[in-house]
Amino acid sequence: MRVHDHDESAAGSLVDPAQPEQAIAEMSASCSNWGRWGSDDVRGTLNFLTDGKRVEGARLVRRGASFSLAQPFDMNGPQTGWRRRTNPVHTMLDTGLDAARGSQGFPHGFGGAADVVFMPLQCSTQWDGLGHIFDHGRAWNGRAAADVVTSEGDQVTGIETAAGLIAGRAVLLDAGRVLGRDGELPDGFAITPDHLETVIADGGTSIGRGDIVLVRTGQLARARRDGWGGYAGGPDHELSFT
Repeated sequence: MRVHDHDESAAGSLVDPAQPEQAIAEMSASCSNWGRWGSDDVRGTLNFLTDGKRVEGARLVRRGASFSLAQPFDMNGPQTGWRRRTNPVHTMLDTGLDAARGSQGFPHGFGGAADVVFMPLQCSTQWDGLGHIFDHGRAWNGRAAADVVTSEGDQVTGIETAAGLIAGRAVLLDAGRVLGRDGELPDGFAITPDHLETVIADGGTSIGRGDIVLVRTGQLARARRDGWGGYAGGPDHELSFT
């Protein structure tokens, strides 16, 4: 998910493979929002999700249909051990068998099931707090990374700072349908701003500051059909420049 900033400029259309660090540094300086909302800010572009944007989104509702974007969390997930990430480990603590045997210690024949799940928070897709990525040892807004994220977690910009904020006008850009084949983009396809403009025009919609933009690629449909392959740890996970 990305909260769109309409005034944000694209710094350079291509990255020089011979000098990637210089290009990244230039783009970082050009697109940086550090300090934009004051030195104490912990929300970043979520500041664009105003009450007005939520009202704008609510006005778009025409029918009450719902659909899920959820994905099963189980041992058949995409993780291969890259950076010590594993698929979820699910363990039952209490089961129906325990209840039937009366070994749970509840009166009146009561019983119940209980379980525990162990998993890295990036075993699949996830909401990233602003403390997830650092630049030269600095976290969001230029704070020292060592002061923000410790063994106790993100003490400043954790995902809890976004609680209750993510509601507004959302725009679905179906890049897989418009740009791909049979509704899917191939692995490694680099979606550029020009591509997104094409998808926006195809849908006859518009995107403004504070909109929530969801880009569909079709990759999840392919993974569910053909298997995860090297999705989370193969060649496609390596940083590349085109």
